Order: sequence, then structure tokens, then C-alpha cells
Amino acid sequence: MLLTDLAEQLDTAAPGITGELIDQAGTCLLDALACAYGGRDLPWARQARAIAGSGDATIWATDGLRSGLTDAVFANSVACHALLHEDTHAESRVHPGTVVIPAALAIGERLRSPLPALLRAIVLGYEAIAQVSAAVLTEEFGARGWRASSVFGPFGAAAAAAHLLGLKPIAAAHALGIAASSAAGLCQWARDGTAEVFFQNAGAARAGVVAALLAGEGATGATSAVDGIFGLRQAFGGARDEAGPPDVRLDRMAISQTFFKAHPSCALTQEPIDAAIALAAQGIDPAQVVEATVHTSGVAARYPGCANATALTAPISRQMSLQFAVAAALTDGEIRPERYAGALDPGLAKLAARISVAVDPVADAAFPARRDARVTVRLTDGRVVSAESCERVQVSVIEKFRSYAEPVLGAGIDTVLRAVREPFSGTDSAELAAHLR
Repeated sequence: MLLTDLAEQLDTAAPGITGELIDQAGTCLLDALACAYGGRDLPWARQARAIAGSGDATIWATDGLRSGLTDAVFANSVACHALLHEDTHAESRVHPGTVVIPAALAIGERLRSPLPALLRAIVLGYEAIAQVSAAVLTEEFGARGWRASSVFGPFGAAAAAAHLLGLKPIAAAHALGIAASSAAGLCQWARDGTAEVFFQNAGAARAGVVAALLAGEGATGATSAVDGIFGLRQAFGGARDEAGPPDVRLDRMAISQTFFKAHPSCALTQEPIDAAIALAAQGIDPAQVVEATVHTSGVAARYPGCANATALTAPISRQMSLQFAVAAALTDGEIRPERYAGALDPGLAKLAARISVAVDPVADAAFPARRDARVTVRLTDGRVVSAESCERVQVSVIEKFRSYAEPVLGAGIDTVLRAVREPFSGTDSAELAAHLR
């Protein structure tokens, strides 16, 4: 059974997690914290905090607000996702940091787990998401309207929590089985421009933590909940053939293939934005653009909300839209976050309406190993100009963390950075959480 095998493989892998992987987990932790500080004042983050009860778990970036464990997991996850600037694992189409890190740090804070243990748990949580996704994700999965982050997220939260709780592999497998029944999340928000997208991953994080805590108390879950006849693989992916076994390998861990966004928008818009910025640098006048085309992968072209040139009233609709992203980048030479908020700029709306999306066979074949994109524009003088984004834009997570967190933490930001970057120095998870005011 897939979940039994997965739990055993994760348990076997844990002692061999390298310093490089621990360092990468620290980078993912800082990226998630950066997003939480940057998104702390957005409506959905405030709403998540408003429904939290009292307790002893830290809600980050709130000047010391504390709540019950699962409420803190939920609120912190919403904050991590609030800007749409979070990390992404392209192969699974999941934003693992929004789910795994709030879950792991909440359990770590409760148990006073050493930071190396916390970071190992994060590595394992990212891996659990990737392994389950590999068994379930199909074209039919997307066509049915499921959202990968919230469907696969509970497995990552459960795996990370199970590691910190010290669950034996059989109990961890039961935690994963319980987590499977909370897999959920539709993409209709991408059509309607509504805000539940920001709560979906939070529900997954909370459910995964609860699953691990229940398994620690002896509760059982179906360890065939992914590959069984009534499991996720069939129910969500429409796949009725036998699933392959999980393959956890220390030389190919999912956390090493996770990337950090340069822009606060859908992960599938990142490369088209970079191509449009390159065009803007060539002096392209947006007013002279007769039409433009975004050439990208089939995944990007088909993902809910991405090929959207006209329904741009809601901020989330703009953040998802390939056409709006390219229009904004062509106009400003960058992505300005305020373009996603407030009233829709009429000029950007008109330009977006002149942009189409096409599947590029080369980019499609290369995805997800490469996320190439090309933007072509036809100008009023008859010229056709294009730019590609083949080289990945290097994102400095430390600079991102400083930018978002320093206005809140002040000089305390250096304490957090030292703790995460020197995890073997003796700081535990509770001490780290105490600094995340």
C-alpha cells in the first residue's frame, strides 16, 4: 500500500537528510515567513486571525498574538498564502511552504523541537506532497476542477508533524490515511474571483496536523487511501490502473526542486512576466501594441484563471491572469503589487484584452523540468518583436525576508536570520517562534 511504503521510506530517509537539504529547508522557512509578514494586513489574513481562539501557539507577525495550536496553523498558513508570493513545486503544482511550514513550526513550538529536527520535518513534508501527487495527478484531475495544493497539502502537513511527534512508520501511515480524507479544494474561485483560495491550503495544513495528532493517540486511517479502489487516485484523478510505488531518494528530494517566486502572482505567470519585462526594456510602447501572444506550456494555458483576458475585476483574477501579468509588465517594466489591488486600470484592461495565450509545443514538452515562456507583440508599424524567458530569475530569499519582515521585526530580524541559518547553534523551535512577533 502506497502510504505504508511512503511512511517507511520517509522514516528511512530522515537520518540521511544532508546539510544541503537542511539549508534548503531553512530557505523555504524564511520564504514562508517573508510571505506571512508581507501578507499580514490583507483581508483574508485578518479574517483568519479573527476566528482564532485563545491558546499558547504563536500567530506570526501579530505582535505576540497567540491561539490554539490548530487555529495558529490555519492563520499562519493563510498569511503565508496571502500575497500569492509563496514557493512552488512545479511537478506537483503545489505551494508546499504554505502548508508544511505552518504545521511543522506549530508542532515544533509545542514540543520545543531543535531546529535541525524542524528543518528535517519540512524536508519530509515537502517530499510526502510530491510522492502522493505523482500517484494522483492526471489531466483529469485538473479537468475536474481540483486544486493540487489543498488536495495534496494534508499529506505534507501530516508527514512533517508525524516526524516531530516521533510516530513510528505504521502510525505515520495511519496519519497519512486520515489526512487523505481531508483532501479537498476546488478551483471555481478562479472563475468567480473569490477569496476561498487563500483558505484552502490553511485547511489542508490544519487537517494534516490533526491527522498526525490523532494517529499519535492511536487513531487509524486507511493506508490504501491513495491507491485503493475507492482512494484518491481513482476518485480525484480518474486513474484506474495500478499506482507505482513511492520512490523517496535523497539525491532527488522535492524540496531541492522547489522554486521561489520573483513576483506576487500565480506561479505560471512568472516566466511570461520576465519575458514581458525584457520587451519593456527594449522600449516597446504598450500603446503601440496591436496584439500580443503568450507562448507557454499547456499546463499554464489550461490552468483555471490563467488564460483570462477580460474578467479582471477581482485582485485574485489579475494575479492568476497571464494576459494581465504581461500587460502590467509591458506597461511598467516590472510588476507593481498595487496593480493587483483597488480599481482595475482601464489602460491595462484594454491591453490585456489584446493579448492571447497559445501552447508552445517546446515549452509544453519541457514542463515541469523547465518553465519556458515567450511573449510576441505586433506593433502598429508592422514590426513583430518577441522575448523569451529561458533563464531562471534568481530570487534572494533573504532580501525578500528583509523587505517584508523588517518593518515589523526591526533589529530582531537578524536574530531570526541567525537562528534559521545556524540551526545547530542550539535554538529550538519555541525560541524561534517567540521572535516571530
